[in-house]
Amino acid sequence: MAEIISEAPGPKWAPQVVVLLDEKTRVLSVNNSLAGQNFNSLSGSTQQPIHEQFHPGCDGKCRFTEMWNTAWTSLESRDSIEWELEDSELEKLFRLNLSRTPELAGVENDHRERQLLLTITDITKYRREHESLVEQQQALIRLLMAQRLETGEQPFDEEGDTGNRLMAGYMKTERSLSRQLIEAQERERNRIASELHDGIAQSIGVVKYRIEDAVASFARDNPDLDVSVLETTITDIKGLVDEVRRISSNLSPSMLEDFGVGVAMEWLCKGFKAQNPEVDVSCSVVLDEDETPELVKVAIYRVAQEALQNITKHASATRVRALLESVDGGVKLVITDNGSGFDVADRQRRFDGKSGLGLRSMRERVDATGGEFELIAAPKKGVEIRAFWAAEDLGPNR
Repeated sequence: MAEIISEAPGPKWAPQVVVLLDEKTRVLSVNNSLAGQNFNSLSGSTQQPIHEQFHPGCDGKCRFTEMWNTAWTSLESRDSIEWELEDSELEKLFRLNLSRTPELAGVENDHRERQLLLTITDITKYRREHESLVEQQQALIRLLMAQRLETGEQPFDEEGDTGNRLMAGYMKTERSLSRQLIEAQERERNRIASELHDGIAQSIGVVKYRIEDAVASFARDNPDLDVSVLETTITDIKGLVDEVRRISSNLSPSMLEDFGVGVAMEWLCKGFKAQNPEVDVSCSVVLDEDETPELVKVAIYRVAQEALQNITKHASATRVRALLESVDGGVKLVITDNGSGFDVADRQRRFDGKSGLGLRSMRERVDATGGEFELIAAPKKGVEIRAFWAAEDLGPNR
């Protein structure tokens, strides 16, 4: 199946659209450069609310509206929220990310229009193929075990056993599909990061310089006028440039590409410490990067990035420890905190498609690159994230 997917015609990325919304959820503009034939109903020309465009003719009593209202409310206390939607109206599976645009210093919230960015990705194809592989794998296990039990044989205990080889083949195919999805995600992150850094950030920078020149000229010609408001505006614009570059860096960190995952890991920890100065942070990196595949390095970075973000948002921790080291030819990543923790079993029971996506993404990245992921958590006892790639999993084509 993996070979068929890699040779299939059409785009190699998940169809995606980026939408700018106002405070009444009306669509202001749409970037559909990666949408393909999808999302044709979305348009910034009519400025209709997102639900009316996404679900034309729907009365609003749908899963989209229910989850949208929850996400919109959650943004009062968060910078962004991501969730998955099984859409019965469109018969597709979507991943949505809703984030606030940066607030401007010196501007009252009540007098500033609220604008948000919504990214919608159609992951139907990838998730369905992944689920199909899992179902085939489970069916094969049941069939082979039943056959062996009927003949009185022990399940899969002989070296070179056919069942084991079949199982290994299915697992390798499933891992290959997951790896393709992650590679596609990273390519898309790199593309968006490049557009933000080289396009939007530079354009905003040009606007800033023009305003600075105009303000300086105006102040010279009108020395008695107060131009402090315009000077504050220039500071706000500079803040926007910095924010765009920060988002670009998070999407595709040049530190990882230029200096490797060890330096990038230390950079993440320093950034976390700067954001959380009251937290005791330690970071230890002893890694043989030459023996670590690039995709594993990306997985390490993304897992560490997500873990530290979770600690910032939810943990209320006073101590964080990050460890990345080579062990017996393999690689081990451990990130622990002493924060509020949570009940893992309860979190899994209450999974609603919104919360827990970060943890699932970490597990998927580690699994897809041949590693083992472990989460240890308990209420009021902090969280420990462990990922390990054995030496045999770091070779080519794993």
